[in-house]
Amino acid sequence: MKQPNHADRGHAEFSPSSLKYVAKCAAYKGRSGTSEAAERGTRIHEALEVFDPSSLHDEEELDIYNDIVKMEKDFMSNFVGVAEEYNEIQVDVALTGTSTFGTCDRFLILEGGETAVMADYKTGISVIDPPESNWQSKAYVVGAFQLFPDVKQIDFVFYVPLHDACLHSTFHRSDLDQLVKELSHVIKEGERVRPKWDSGTPAFDDFTPSDNCRFCAYEDRCPALGHMAVDIKNKLTDSLSDIDPNAFDDLEHLPKLLRIAKVVESWAKTVKEKGRKHMLDGEQIEGFKLRSMGQAKTCSDTETLMKVAEQHGVSPEEALSVASLSLSKLAGLVVEGMPREEKAEKKQNFLDACEDAGIVQKSPERFSVVEVR
Repeated sequence: MKQPNHADRGHAEFSPSSLKYVAKCAAYKGRSGTSEAAERGTRIHEALEVFDPSSLHDEEELDIYNDIVKMEKDFMSNFVGVAEEYNEIQVDVALTGTSTFGTCDRFLILEGGETAVMADYKTGISVIDPPESNWQSKAYVVGAFQLFPDVKQIDFVFYVPLHDACLHSTFHRSDLDQLVKELSHVIKEGERVRPKWDSGTPAFDDFTPSDNCRFCAYEDRCPALGHMAVDIKNKLTDSLSDIDPNAFDDLEHLPKLLRIAKVVESWAKTVKEKGRKHMLDGEQIEGFKLRSMGQAKTCSDTETLMKVAEQHGVSPEEALSVASLSLSKLAGLVVEGMPREEKAEKKQNFLDACEDAGIVQKSPERFSVVEVR
């Protein structure tokens, strides 16, 4: 098994995994940071890289790992003889007037050297486009053809266990010129449009709003989304047809914008509440899950609460400084100044004492609807 020794180059400005969004809207830029789903995906990918699941966190992660191992074994049974094997292979993608780079999970050159299998693991719930129309796979294939000039055919496969899907397409070296042309256009458009955010806002014609907008770093300032909101209001009345949806600092326009926001917010609140109700009733909604927000705790006996707080080192005077005698705020006073490693236990001891005193009232557990990526 070969694994190129490449230093961590981070992510390309227009990485293969982001091209789906840039192809839809050249002004798009993904948000930075991580998420629970991304961290889970990283753990599973690292386990697959060495075929060792011992560092996975739970049964769900192990199931995804095992499903991918089985899917790959089944798919590779269609081929005979692997001559070279690469994990986490980094490819540089040379294009016309631009370039990008990325890392694909597996690359296997078959015996004879002219055919290869390229694979990428998808551990999330997102719907994946098939390789022939997927910008990420097209970029990887171009980079692989350029890196391995003797390879004439690449069978690309996405393993998507949460959709029980093995998405496969075949690319030939004769496809290379067209793939380079398509990828070059997408990235050069992104290079033309995205920098305009640095000095203001891209031209309105540069935007193509879609459901991908919810992942964009510029979602909160995008004029195209503002116009979509105005269109919603204009379905009800034509009195706002001349409004600038991004005139946030114009006090003449702001009342109109606030009315639009009210309409959109009310609709969005209803949608979220309906989705939450369906999932609490046990129904599944593809791409979304419930996240527990815990239970709100309130005190039913202020006098006893103050006595419990005093037993845990908080004087009545200090307790009264917390105007509402909030359980969480008093718990914060209890552990104030303590070493960090002791805080969690001491805080829990205080809350347990309040429970034992019978003065804690709990609301029903609250849930929010979150998207799973």
